[in-house]
Amino acid sequence: MTEFGRILRIIRINTGDNAKQMANKLYISPSYLSAIENGKRSIPSNLISSIANVYNLSERDKTRLREAVLNNNKPFRIDLTDFSEKKQNLLMAILQDDLPEQTIEEMYDLTFSKKKETESKD
Repeated sequence: MTEFGRILRIIRINTGDNAKQMANKLYISPSYLSAIENGKRSIPSNLISSIANVYNLSERDKTRLREAVLNNNKPFRIDLTDFSEKKQNLLMAILQDDLPEQTIEEMYDLTFSKKKETESKD
């Protein structure tokens, strides 16, 4: 089982859901969920946000899920279909290492400082 799978199992245990219930809530099949947990299928890009919304995860837990995906050492797919052209271009620039490090640092700080502000208001 992958780290991502272990985190999903913890979420299920803490909420009293079994794998079938979790899969239904995430609109995926139980076998697909099992394959993701065991590292046999790639993790869809929208799965973390779906899990976060369905299970009302904290920012800390969302970060743990993201880190588990990145530490998975397996490719993952990002479906850019619903992204605006600006978002698509920005992601491509980041992936192709076309942005200066200073710009990336500023974007990171801007993005995560806003999330922290939002959390502190809740």
